[in-house]
Amino acid sequence: MNPLDRGNKLWEGHRMILPEHEHRLWQERRRQEEYRPPELDPDALEAIGRKIERSFLDREPVRITYASKYGPRRTGGTVLKINPLERWILLGNDEERQLIPFSLILDVEEV
Repeated sequence: MNPLDRGNKLWEGHRMILPEHEHRLWQERRRQEEYRPPELDPDALEAIGRKIERSFLDREPVRITYASKYGPRRTGGTVLKINPLERWILLGNDEERQLIPFSLILDVEEV
């Protein structure tokens, strides 16, 4: 065995990374961890629309699953407002109100 050929052991204690490169490396790792929501078929979108409209008209609570940056999240409440032009709904409960874009909604369940 060649004494200079020690695999990576020769440079193991001498590793160095520039701060700019480290920041870029962390950004790339976070980008890979981001959640990409699945495409919904037209039937599922229609069912979601009906449930949202029913919650709005009847003031019935619903549980909505929506896409966040790092995975799906769930929230519940009553649909207080629907804005079809800007494509969002306002969901409210006793504690908070939340604006959810149509494009992030994955599922709606009636409670």
